[in-house]
Amino acid sequence: MINKQKSIVIGLLIFGLLIYVMKYKIIKNPQVGILKNTKYTIGKITSKFNYNKRRPGYDFIFVFNNDRKEGHQNGSFIPGHKYLVAYDSTNIKNGFLILDKFDVTDSLEKYHLSDKDQVYWEGWSLQKIPFQYDKSDIGLEVKEVINSYR
Repeated sequence: MINKQKSIVIGLLIFGLLIYVMKYKIIKNPQVGILKNTKYTIGKITSKFNYNKRRPGYDFIFVFNNDRKEGHQNGSFIPGHKYLVAYDSTNIKNGFLILDKFDVTDSLEKYHLSDKDQVYWEGWSLQKIPFQYDKSDIGLEVKEVINSYR
């Protein structure tokens, strides 16, 4: 009976470790590889600033290949607002990041991109982003955020 309980506890610990590795280690911090095939979409800040993760910051979500992705990043965000998210379109394991300087919450209404579910399925190349931002500023911000992780 005690051996069976030990086996269950060990199994649960291994299962928990696997979930931790999959959630935090497989998708890494944004890396230089993200710059080769960068696409952009819209992410939403889902929490206030908190310290209870691996590092302080805000939680956010976005959609990649019909799957919701969750991230955590430090910056100057407003909970509930939507921002541009940069990701590697060929290998999400290269990481993703949300850009705090590019709040698109108001632009979504202006360009009729608002979605009733608050989920945005489309990804754009830098040249095709439908918002009136200087594209070179967006590219520069991505590089700066990636360099901050080094």
